[in-house]
Amino acid sequence: MAPKPPPVESRYVVCAHCENRLEISASAMSVNCRHCNQRLIVEDMKIKAYHAVVRLATAGRVEVVKNAQLVAEVRVSELVVNGTVQGNVRTTHRVVVGKKGRIVGDVSSPLLSVAPGGEITGSVRIGAAAALQPRGS
Repeated sequence: MAPKPPPVESRYVVCAHCENRLEISASAMSVNCRHCNQRLIVEDMKIKAYHAVVRLATAGRVEVVKNAQLVAEVRVSELVVNGTVQGNVRTTHRVVVGKKGRIVGDVSSPLLSVAPGGEITGSVRIGAAAALQPRGS
């Protein structure tokens, strides 16, 4: 009898494109969503300079460091801003704006933390209804 392979650890993420819930390997860095067939990045990112894209979507954490600038529609699990983000932001977990952080765009997230000196120019929707919501399994 062949030995059983070791169990694969898994985790759940929400697709930043179609908002469906996925079970993925705990060590995965990107996957194709089985619902919308789009590539989903699941690793954390750090923006250290000027970065402009149409959409930045990841099931991981994105940090925009001091003096960095991100120009994009942002759909992530968690966003930490110590630089500048230009574009609408939607998260599954939280947004943290540091004392030098600035967001120019609308923000939708279940949790929001803005340090004294941090700035948001746009509308803000906070609470469970504002977050990216999983649509099933």
